Amino acid sequence: MSEAKTAKEMVLEVLKREKRPLTPKEIQKLTNLNYNTVRGRLQDLKKAGLAVRTDQGWVYKERKA
Repeated sequence: MSEAKTAKEMVLEVLKREKRPLTPKEIQKLTNLNYNTVRGRLQDLKKAGLAVRTDQGWVYKERKA
């Protein structure tokens, strides 16, 4: 049984890996997800406190321990 990643996990993984601000279009190209799906998952990650939108793009927000 394969463990397929959710769109949200894929977007979060790309933000963590790239370590730079990314636009939704860049994330879409890196994940091969639908553009609107990427935008929706970014909003989900923002609500969860895992991503932040900056002037340059979206970045992973590390949680404080």
